[in-house]
Amino acid sequence: MAATWIRRLGRLGKPRRRVPASPSAAAPEEPNRPSEAEVGERRLATFRKILGAMPPGRLLDLGAGHGAFSLIAHELGWEVTAVDARTERMPMADGITWVQSDVRTFDVAGYDCIALLGLLYHLELADQLDLLRRCAGTPTILDTHHSLRTVVTVDGWDGRMFREPGTTTEERAKVPTASWGNPDSFWPTREALVRMLGEAGYTTVLALEPPILRDRTFYLCL
Repeated sequence: MAATWIRRLGRLGKPRRRVPASPSAAAPEEPNRPSEAEVGERRLATFRKILGAMPPGRLLDLGAGHGAFSLIAHELGWEVTAVDARTERMPMADGITWVQSDVRTFDVAGYDCIALLGLLYHLELADQLDLLRRCAGTPTILDTHHSLRTVVTVDGWDGRMFREPGTTTEERAKVPTASWGNPDSFWPTREALVRMLGEAGYTTVLALEPPILRDRTFYLCL
């Protein structure tokens, strides 16, 4: 099935009271879930299509990780700055500015497009809200998980908590796909995520359909 884009605008839903987490409310496993390799290939292809439709400029890739998305952007003619707290997976290819830094404090001003690919769901709620507010005003390509149901409501935001791998900060620092410092991350529901984006300052949010996974897809935030 060909991918299409649907428009999501404004605030969806009303804040609910805080409710406790419940193991029985966990999302069911996705039947026939694609392999990690298949998901990775589709994410790369989707990013290439989205970015390829934009005129090249300055791209900021926050949470660049393995650097594959930065390499694609560079191939498409973008001037790329790739930022991550860890550098061991960065390919350090020529033509890209590779920066070791915490995305929570990195200056996002002065770019024509910002990529948040596989990053947001590794942050705590307060850091998610702060990062989105700082990025709003710049076209942003977002690829993230969302919770399929409400397990907990935190400060009016529905979603669930995700326990990051590793029992200590030192252990998590050695896991290349784990968060940087925080032991738990927040996964908002899709409705809460779209409301988050609207309140951050984005006026138009386009969501990829069909999604990458039931609980993950791309958003073009303008």
